Amino acid sequence: MLSHASWLGVAALALAALAAVMLVGFLVRRPAVTGEVKMRLFFVLFIVPTTAAMLGNNANMTTTKEVPFCGSCHVMETYVGDLRDPRSVSLAAVHGRLEAFRDEACYTCHADYGMFGGLTTKVGGMHHVYDYYTNDWDAAGHRGPALYEPYDTRRCTGCHDPLRQGAPLEHRVHEAKIRGQEIACSASGCHGPPHPVKFVPRADR
Repeated sequence: MLSHASWLGVAALALAALAAVMLVGFLVRRPAVTGEVKMRLFFVLFIVPTTAAMLGNNANMTTTKEVPFCGSCHVMETYVGDLRDPRSVSLAAVHGRLEAFRDEACYTCHADYGMFGGLTTKVGGMHHVYDYYTNDWDAAGHRGPALYEPYDTRRCTGCHDPLRQGAPLEHRVHEAKIRGQEIACSASGCHGPPHPVKFVPRADR
């Protein structure tokens, strides 16, 4: 069964093919350039290709949100392996087993949630790609993937209210620091690291 992204991709290809066929038909028939023909050309050369491009971009954006896409990069294999491990009790694995998180678990927790969150998230991802190729993460002793900024705890509190009625005593004691994001949910002594595994360079495998 085709996924949502696959259907968008098929639609984009179909529209691109339609535009190509209509353009070839115009070139073969070479009708007089009337107002009606100009409107048809505008439709063939602008409306259809633009729609195809938008659908194609949407399909690509949807695909890049999925866990298999994240796991396709070898530097993320150990992280996705833990996420998919039914025995793991890491924050990532526990959330990844939930229906709401399963298909887009990586993106859901790491995405920016501003107005242009999808775009800024992808720009951040490209930053990692650039960093990987320019700094050779597989070199001996080199660090693996790492966040460029401290993790925004609001990504956790957007779903979990740490100060809800009946919240643990530890939360209430540290209320000011939690509200000020001075304490992260995954801090030592709290809910533990989200990923217990680390990146293993190819040379060390």
